[in-house]
Amino acid sequence: MGDLYTYDIEDEVTHPDEAILRDVRALLTSGVREGPLIDYKADISEKDNWPDTVAAFANSFGGLIVFGVTGQGDQPVSLAGFDPKNAETKTRLANTILSRIRPRPDFAIRVVNLDTDTSREVAILRVAEGNIPPYMHSKGDEHRIYLRVSARKTEADYLQLTSLLDKRNKMASRAVISPASLFDNSQLHVYDPPASNQISPETCRFVIAPINPPSGPRLNFETEDSFRSCIGDLVRPQRTWPLIRSKNATLFRMGADVYIEHRFGIAAGGGIGFVAPPCIKTDNGRFFVPAHFCRHLLNFLGVSLLFHERAMKFYGPCLLHVNLTTANETALFDGVPAPQTQGLEGSGLFDPPLLSMAGLNAGTQIEVNLQPPTSDRLQEYLETVLLDLVRPIGYVLSPQFRVMTELLVGEFLDRLRRVRT
Repeated sequence: MGDLYTYDIEDEVTHPDEAILRDVRALLTSGVREGPLIDYKADISEKDNWPDTVAAFANSFGGLIVFGVTGQGDQPVSLAGFDPKNAETKTRLANTILSRIRPRPDFAIRVVNLDTDTSREVAILRVAEGNIPPYMHSKGDEHRIYLRVSARKTEADYLQLTSLLDKRNKMASRAVISPASLFDNSQLHVYDPPASNQISPETCRFVIAPINPPSGPRLNFETEDSFRSCIGDLVRPQRTWPLIRSKNATLFRMGADVYIEHRFGIAAGGGIGFVAPPCIKTDNGRFFVPAHFCRHLLNFLGVSLLFHERAMKFYGPCLLHVNLTTANETALFDGVPAPQTQGLEGSGLFDPPLLSMAGLNAGTQIEVNLQPPTSDRLQEYLETVLLDLVRPIGYVLSPQFRVMTELLVGEFLDRLRRVRT
């Protein structure tokens, strides 16, 4: 039996559908009852309160939810599958988690057709133990924090909630994810206009840091050169960027003498940063372009992945911090910046249609794992970040946003494969 708790259940090449079904059946034939790390559900109906269980697993030790298993009490009986009812199961599960649980837990989903009846499906949802608890489940006006105790969930009491907050504080101090603390005095900012000494009040800033890093790389010439090559291989193939060194970080400044300035940075311990102007300037004013923002984030995650592979040999979870600040006169771009995103730009990406990004100062922090860099995983990160940025001003993402991210992620993964091979 494979270990559904540890291997990459989303990797369909290494773990084909028949292997997934075999491992699920092994759980049943071995008599594995519901417990602290596993829960069975007959279908994906929210009436079974499975989102509560996701939050409880994230606040405890992580765990598996297997959908499509009938049972009696906490004992599984048979693998019967469930009727997807013409819905895309993986998307439905992911969207429910993202809309119900904050902060976003780290999870993986695999959906397979039942081999004895291909009209029915079996789904596995694996939830990792969270590093930034407490994870709160929200439904309507109810907001609750659950823990997994034996084969059931229980609402956290005062002492348990205090313990979860202590864990969050310890992990936050270990990850050093704050841009100010990670790149203290490192000039992780851009100028407006470029080549001036005017620090731009508008920024799009990303910072990522390993949660449990190996011994940090020394910021020597070899480390800097490896980081520079990652940027050049994936983003911009030139090696003449001005270099800025401070005590704990090194930055590479791009385009400052031309039109738009960008900076990539690396800090001791494996933290990586990126900053760029968030808007384009035209004769008609300033415009925020969602596709440009998503491309920046994909390139940043790609550079981080390459550097962690090549220099740090790190493949574990990281914390990603995103901050977006725009000017008071910023509108949303409704033009066509590139042929492949024609009709997939601007206000229609949001619900209700979003016309302005004026005076926005928003941020989010999520846990990410860049290995393996699958399309579903990257699309999920893009959607989570943008949803977290616009939800506080009363907006959500429309179905068109997923269409756009599929195009952008597909192009990015093709480019990443060429670089890695």
